[in-house]
Amino acid sequence: MKRYTVQILVLYISTVFIISNIYVAQPILPILTKDFNISDQMASLAVSITILFLSFTLLIYGPLSDFFGRKLIMIVSGFLLAIPTFLTIFAKNFTYFLIMRALQGCFVSGMAAIAMAYISEEFPWQLLGRAIGIYILGMITSGLTGRVLGGLISGIFGWKSMFLFFSILNILGSLLMLIYLPSSKNFIKNLSIKESFIGMLNHFKNKILIGAFIIGFCLFFTFTCVFTYVSFYLTDEPFNLNTIQLSMIYFVYIAGLISPLAGSYSNKIGRKPVILFGLITALSGIIITLISITPFVILALFFLCAGLFITQPATSAMVGENAKTAKGSATSLYLFFYYLGGSFGAFLPGYFWSLYGWSGIFFISIFMIFIAMFSLLILCK
Repeated sequence: MKRYTVQILVLYISTVFIISNIYVAQPILPILTKDFNISDQMASLAVSITILFLSFTLLIYGPLSDFFGRKLIMIVSGFLLAIPTFLTIFAKNFTYFLIMRALQGCFVSGMAAIAMAYISEEFPWQLLGRAIGIYILGMITSGLTGRVLGGLISGIFGWKSMFLFFSILNILGSLLMLIYLPSSKNFIKNLSIKESFIGMLNHFKNKILIGAFIIGFCLFFTFTCVFTYVSFYLTDEPFNLNTIQLSMIYFVYIAGLISPLAGSYSNKIGRKPVILFGLITALSGIIITLISITPFVILALFFLCAGLFITQPATSAMVGENAKTAKGSATSLYLFFYYLGGSFGAFLPGYFWSLYGWSGIFFISIFMIFIAMFSLLILCK
C-alpha cells in the first residue's frame, strides 16, 4: 500500500507542476490584447494553440510509451517542457509567443498522455477508481494553479515573470519523477512502434470507446469555451474585474475535490450513471451563467467545474476498462479528442462571442453537452 501511496503522490505533484502550463495564459488574455495590440479572438489562440499541439502529439506519445515505457517518456518530455516555457519571457511579438506556446503543448502532452496509462497498469482494480480520481484531482489542481498563480504573478510582477516561475516548476516535477517514481512492474512492451499504431486504430472498432471519445471532446470543448470567454465577460460591463480579481474566480476549481469520490463511486454503481450526473451538473452551471450577477456567475462556474470533475474520472476509467490491448494508445486517443475539443472550444466560439456576446457562448455550450449525453446513452451501452 505504501508503494501505491508514493506513486500517486509523485504523479499528483508532477502533474500539477507540468500540466498547469496549459492554463497559465487564460487569466492574462485581456493583458495580451493590450500588450500585443490584438483582438479578443486572436488572444484566445494563446490557449487554443497549446491545446491543439498537445492533442496531436498525444497520438505520438501513446504508441511511443507502449514501446519505450511510461516513465521515460514522462520524464524526458517534462524536462524539455521547461525550455519553451522559459523562452517565452523573450517574446517581443505575438507570433513568437504563439510558437513558444505551441512547443509547450508538444511537451506537456508527454505527461498528459502517459500518466493515466501508467495508473491503469500499476494499480489494482479495487484502487483504480480512486487512483484515477486523485490523478484527475491533480489535473484539476493544475488548472487552479495555472490560472490562479498565473494571474496573481502576472498581476503583481508581469506575465514574463510568471513564465519564468513555471519553467522552474517544470524542472522540479520532472526531477520528482526521476528520483521517486517507481519503474513500471506490469508494463508489456509492444514488439514494434508500428504495432502500437495498429493497436491505436483498432480502438475505433469499439463503440464504447468511440462514445467516450465524443464525451471527452464535447465536455472539454464546453469547459474551455466558458472559461476562455468568461475572462472577457467578467472584465467588461457590468462586472469590470481586474486581472487579480479574475484570477480569484478560478478558486471554483475546489469543486475538483469531488473527483476522487466520483471515481470511487463509479466503481460501485457503474460509470454511466456517474457520467450522466456529471453532464447534468455541468448543464445546470451553464444555465446559471445567464444571471448577470457576479456571485451567480461564480456559482455557475463552480457547477461547471463539478460537472467536469465528476464526469472525467468515470469516463477515463471506462476507457481503461474497455481497451483490452494497447491501453497507452487508448488513453492517448481519449485525451486527443478531449484536448482537441478544448482547442476548438478556446478559438471557434470566438465567432459567436463577437456576434452574440455571452448568449452565443451559452447556446454553443448547451449544444455540446447535449451531444455528449446522446453519445453516452446511444454508444456507451
